[in-house]
Amino acid sequence: MLRFKGLIFDKDGTLFHFQESWGSWLDEVLNDICEKSISKKRQLSKTLGFNFSKKKFFEDSPFIAGTTEEFLAAIESFSDNLKGKELEEFINSKLMQLVQKPVGDLKVLFEYLKSKKILLGVATNDNEIPCKSQLEKERIIKYFDFIAGSDSGYGFKPEIGQLEAFCKLLNLKPSEVAMIGDSTHDLIAAKKAGLYAIGVLTGVAKRSELELYADKILKSIKDLPIFLNS
Repeated sequence: MLRFKGLIFDKDGTLFHFQESWGSWLDEVLNDICEKSISKKRQLSKTLGFNFSKKKFFEDSPFIAGTTEEFLAAIESFSDNLKGKELEEFINSKLMQLVQKPVGDLKVLFEYLKSKKILLGVATNDNEIPCKSQLEKERIIKYFDFIAGSDSGYGFKPEIGQLEAFCKLLNLKPSEVAMIGDSTHDLIAAKKAGLYAIGVLTGVAKRSELELYADKILKSIKDLPIFLNS
């Protein structure tokens, strides 16, 4: 018998490798925003905790667990031509072009989980529409019973609204659900909501950081089937 009736996943750094997916994307966005100004790009990269020469995020980057709204607020002062709604529309259009690197064969994993009658959800601090677009590109959106972004009306992690909504809408007790994520925001939210907290190492956070809040650490979501049957 499997341990849980419901599993709710973070997206970036959990379903998809973080650095490999977002590094090149952010570098391209910074070039557009800063209009090839190296000094401006250097300043904005520092604000975002990003090493643009290596296209890698630092461990304490606010971008990692931040919301789209927080990202927009951080970059707006560096943009001369795009402000407010225009900047938001530009970033949303860039998000739709993001090429994600999946962690393993996601279709195989979710086919297995659904065959075990597990209810599945996604709780991301990204916006809902880009999230759904990315799941559609990978042809895995059909497996999810619940998808929430930071703009879906349930708040965002480390708040617990998304996790509470998952449990309420699918008639699950918190003790029947595990949250899987790569950041402390994910795990803190899980613990506050009464969920089992599973940390994965496909994001930027170190094992030692995740261990402060996790009930279990896995190398990646590829290890879930073995763990769930243990």
